[in-house]
Amino acid sequence: MSTDVSARLNPNFLRYIEAILTNGHHLGVIGGPVRFGEPSSGCISSRQRENNCDRFKIYIPYAGTNISWQIIFNSQDVSEPPDFIFGQEDEGFEPELEDIKSLVNWNAADENSLLYVLREMICLYREHQETLIVEVNERFMFEYTSLVDTKIYADFEVHRGRKLPGARDVPVNFLIRLPINFQDLPEFIMKENAGEDTAILLVSYQNKEATKIFPQLYLSPRIEDALGGSSSLRIPSFPAGSCLLDYVPHVCELLQNMVDQISKGYQRRKEYIAAFLSHFGKAVLEYDMITFHRISFLFEHFDFFCTVHIHLPTYFPKDQPIFHFQSIYHFDAYNKPYTSIVNDYPYSPRWTGNEMAQRAEMFLTGHIQEFKTASVRNGKRNIDPLS
Repeated sequence: MSTDVSARLNPNFLRYIEAILTNGHHLGVIGGPVRFGEPSSGCISSRQRENNCDRFKIYIPYAGTNISWQIIFNSQDVSEPPDFIFGQEDEGFEPELEDIKSLVNWNAADENSLLYVLREMICLYREHQETLIVEVNERFMFEYTSLVDTKIYADFEVHRGRKLPGARDVPVNFLIRLPINFQDLPEFIMKENAGEDTAILLVSYQNKEATKIFPQLYLSPRIEDALGGSSSLRIPSFPAGSCLLDYVPHVCELLQNMVDQISKGYQRRKEYIAAFLSHFGKAVLEYDMITFHRISFLFEHFDFFCTVHIHLPTYFPKDQPIFHFQSIYHFDAYNKPYTSIVNDYPYSPRWTGNEMAQRAEMFLTGHIQEFKTASVRNGKRNIDPLS
C-alpha cells in the first residue's frame, strides 16, 4: 500500500484495505496482488483533516490487464456500505445489488467486509467477461468451453479488451494457471522467497481470426530462480491453426520436465559430491552441502600442488560439470592465480556418481601434468606460494 493512501485515508476505511492486503489471495485473481491509490475526500471543506479521505481506487490484476474501480465510502456515516464506480473499459458491467450478498448484508464492524464484497464482485465480473467472450465468435467460444470441460485447466481468467481507435478488433486474453507439481523441488529452494508457487500462462489474441497470438509465461520468484532465471524459460510460439487445448498441455509438459530435471539434478549432484568425498576425501578443501553445486580439492602430483574446483550446473547430469584448475605457484597477466577451465573430458550423464568419480580420477591424474606444464610456461612465478 502506498504511503499516500495510508496517510490520507480515514482509519475507519483503512482497516478494510489492510485486511485485503493481508488476505488478498482469497480474492481469486490469478495475476497477482491488488493495489490501491488516488485517495480523495467527498467532504466539501477548505480545511480537511490529513486522514479523512473516504474514497480511493483499487487496481485488480485480471487476465493480463488491470481493472480499476473507485470505491466510495461516506466519512459522515462510516457504517454505510460503499458505492462503486467502474472504469470506462468495464462498460456493460452492471451487477445487480441483490447478487452481492456481502454488500446487501454489509457489516461495518468486520474488517473483512470489503474483501467479501470484492470477492463476490470479481466472480460476477468473471461471468460478465465470459459472456463477452462467447459473443465474439465461435473460435473463442470453443477455446473457452474446451478449457472449462477439461477440469484440469479450468482455473483461468478471460478478458475482452476495449476496441482502440483505428483498430479493427479487440484483444482477447486467456490467463491460465498451469497445474505444475512443485512439491519435489529441493528443500533449499522452497525455503527461499516465501510465497505461493505458481506458473501462469497468458495467451493474448490480437484479432478475432486468431492469426496474431502472443503467449507469455509468468512464474513466481523462487520458481523462476530455481529454473535458472528468465533466460532459461523460453516457451514455444503458438502454432498457426492450433488451439489452447493443444498448446497449454504442451507448455505444461515442457515446464514440468524442467521442474523434474531440477529435482533429479539435485539428487544426482548430492550423489556426485558423496562419491567424490569418498574417492578424494583427504584432498577436499570445501564443498557446498546445501545446493551441492561446488566442491574444491587440493591435489598433488609429483610435488606439484594445484587446486581443482568442480562446478555442477543446475541441469546436471544432462549438463557436464566444469573443472577449474588453479595454480598456487603462478599468476596470469592480471595478477590472478593462473587458471585453466576444462569442460571437454570423458563424460556420460548415464554414469553413476561413483563411476563419474572413478573416471574423473583417471582424467585428473593425466591433466594435472598438462596443467603444470602450461602453468610454468605461461604464468608468472609466485615468490611464496604458501604465504
